Amino acid sequence: MKIPALMYHDIVRPGAADASGFPGAAAAHYKLDTRAFDAHLSALNASRLTFPAITQRGPTGCLLTFDDGGASVMDIAARLSARGMRGHFFITTARIGQPSFATSRTLREIRAAGHIVGSHSHTHPTEISRLSKAELAAEWRRSTDCLQQLLGEAIAVASIPGGFYSDAVAHAAAAQGIRYLFTSEPVVTTHDIDGCLVVGRYSIVHDTPPERAVCLALGAGTDRSRQWLMWNIKKPIKRWARPVYRSIRAQLLGA
Repeated sequence: MKIPALMYHDIVRPGAADASGFPGAAAAHYKLDTRAFDAHLSALNASRLTFPAITQRGPTGCLLTFDDGGASVMDIAARLSARGMRGHFFITTARIGQPSFATSRTLREIRAAGHIVGSHSHTHPTEISRLSKAELAAEWRRSTDCLQQLLGEAIAVASIPGGFYSDAVAHAAAAQGIRYLFTSEPVVTTHDIDGCLVVGRYSIVHDTPPERAVCLALGAGTDRSRQWLMWNIKKPIKRWARPVYRSIRAQLLGA
């Protein structure tokens, strides 16, 4: 099965990157200002695709996902609803109600509006794939339990923080009832682990042009293959030269 999905994070006012979600330059790299986000939605809406929830996906459906659970989720959900689009909002549950993050009331409201609310782990570990089996189970269990009590329904959708996928991460998520698990791998192909469908996503960053988002959604041009190539160049560096990778990345983003 092939499923195209786009990975967004927060939307913020120009110059106010820390107003929603995690602070700092690394997080800001993935945040769009509100005007840019509206341009993305207009361009996507003009394509021949639909943007449903994963449980309702049709043959031409592209999925729109939003990681971290920042305070902008309500604004995002309203902009999606106005265009008949559905979003998938993945929440770092330990941050619910903290400054710059979504509140319990907000999450109930966006779920009532027809959007998907899922887990983004409980604490957003720096490298979730390095956790022990017990720690992985605790991350997914605490997060899904929190959301289930908040929303009054089973939580079946999640995304992996930081892009650190491993089969162990997926096995642990599946054991907690997750049936759709989103990674940061830029692919449309999916695979199954313990009854959990693992879905890749194409990353959208602060300066991604609207037309590129459309190409990633449609599979037009070379944007998908270029993102896949860059991801696979960085993957071994992230895993095996972590301090060097983080240092260089921080310097580049700070500049």
